[in-house]
Amino acid sequence: MKPDAREPGQRDSYLPKWEPERFIVPLLAKRIAEVFGQYGNPPCPGAQALDAGCGMQPFREMLMDAGYRYVSLDAIQNRAGTVDIVTPLDEPLPAGAAERGPFDFILCTEVLEHVADWNTAFANFSRLLAPNGRILITCPHFYPLHETPYDFWRPTPYAVGNFAKKHGLTVVAVEQTGGPWEVLGTLLAESHAYPAGPRFKDRLLAKIFRMWRDFGYRVLKSPAWRSRVDLKGPYFLSVIAVLGKE
Repeated sequence: MKPDAREPGQRDSYLPKWEPERFIVPLLAKRIAEVFGQYGNPPCPGAQALDAGCGMQPFREMLMDAGYRYVSLDAIQNRAGTVDIVTPLDEPLPAGAAERGPFDFILCTEVLEHVADWNTAFANFSRLLAPNGRILITCPHFYPLHETPYDFWRPTPYAVGNFAKKHGLTVVAVEQTGGPWEVLGTLLAESHAYPAGPRFKDRLLAKIFRMWRDFGYRVLKSPAWRSRVDLKGPYFLSVIAVLGKE
């Protein structure tokens, strides 16, 4: 399914839904669980977690199993009608929203690229987060346009750190996940070759490129191939950051 044809905010599982997701989604599902296990702060009785940009709440079970009382927030109500606070992250919080907190843990995964005003969003994070709380954020850095026209950013780790600092939050941990193998796979997933003109040479070269692309994509999808070559380079799929509040 094309990225701009998907209903926004409605992911109900962290499984790939279209070809470019084949690399980033399983990687994030694994790392989100691992990072949460490391920084999720075993909660005290009554601790709350906010799932910001929750969609169909694929991480609800993870947060509740850890012992948190689950609260959800999204810009639109989901099709199940289970969003507790319906408001965009980059608008002033509606009456009563801040009073639902403070939250000991905030999860915001693959959401901030769709948020136009990061200053307001990070101010809201700071207001909602409890002292000594944690925020787990993920954002794509290399990824096709999706959920257009609400697709604004491909941030670096430094962008996340800059906005965190401006709003009284500290960077506890940050990483770049998904290297050149995954970047190449994501690129080829939506790269298609067509003849530039009606000439035989154009058609032949387009066919050769398609064959090369299909072979390369099969290689990039194969864990066996990737395990034999350690491909290095300054390219990555996603930023994962853990922020804190003193």
